[in-house]
Amino acid sequence: MKLYDHNGYANMPAIMQSDTPFTLCIGGRGTGKTYGAIMYLLENGIKFIYLRRTSAQMELVSKTEFSPIVKIGADLGIPLVTAPLGKYASGVYRITDEGKPAGEALAVNMALSTIANARSYDASAVKVILYDEAIPEQHERQISHECDAVLNMYESVNRNRELLGEDPVKLVVLANANNLEAPVLQALSCVKILDTMKKKGQTQRVDAKLGLSIYLLNQSPISAEKRQTALYKLTRGQSGDFNDMALENSFSKDNYTEIGNRPLHEYVPFAAIGRICLYRHKTSYDWYVSETISGKPKLFENTVTDRRRFQLYCARSWQDYIDKRMIFENVAAKVFYKAVMQEYLR
Repeated sequence: MKLYDHNGYANMPAIMQSDTPFTLCIGGRGTGKTYGAIMYLLENGIKFIYLRRTSAQMELVSKTEFSPIVKIGADLGIPLVTAPLGKYASGVYRITDEGKPAGEALAVNMALSTIANARSYDASAVKVILYDEAIPEQHERQISHECDAVLNMYESVNRNRELLGEDPVKLVVLANANNLEAPVLQALSCVKILDTMKKKGQTQRVDAKLGLSIYLLNQSPISAEKRQTALYKLTRGQSGDFNDMALENSFSKDNYTEIGNRPLHEYVPFAAIGRICLYRHKTSYDWYVSETISGKPKLFENTVTDRRRFQLYCARSWQDYIDKRMIFENVAAKVFYKAVMQEYLR
């Protein structure tokens, strides 16, 4: 499949039509992800939820003058306006001759942080959830138990469709490559897949077992042109992650530190949770975190209660991690360990 159209923007019609319930599209700034996705949905009359992470973001796009949906509708010659749908949502409607909302909402704006408060909303007509800017920038606040929030959000909208013989609602996740530790990537079980794709230089992958399609907008023609614009001339050559994320579609360098292989026979199994095991070095204070679980570590379930128990039991390991005395077998092991240990530190 061609990732870009003749203008160099992301080929969002093809990406939106991927034959899986879940689609992840990660690309640099201004590569046409949001614009192309919304245009495809409006042109095809597909009712969708436009999802943002926080209520503040949702409230902003719920204003007609700040709504990307209204802007794209205008470009298509479809006059639109936003209107409230209670406290936790707003709708996007066609405009009557009098400038009033008309008919059913073409799209609904909602926030991940508050969607649990709107579970009485009838989403049976919604076919697509478009989750935009799903990977937060480093300065954005965290949402408590955000990984679980993503899964519960999908369950609330999808409900029992598949049991009734209907197609599942399609979740399309759009993001910049800010951080592999983003909870949405853990919710989609794709951290290891993304790491493998990056290492192999792959840009497309369909995992039928997971029902997940992944598209990485690497070497975007638009990103190449943006390198010659003022901001990226200014920041060229600077250390940090900004240009890597915005132009190179590369995740944070911090994701790839403290990664390496260690011989397990030099370590003693300490504790295991989910898919990782912590090993303590036999003669030093060093740790090794692996996806291989062997020996007789203390076992914890990957539940809310046991994650808290694991954090308390392994509290010393966190300080040793801060002191750079921990090595991880791979990025996925590091991401999962940090997610569990930081869950109660926020």
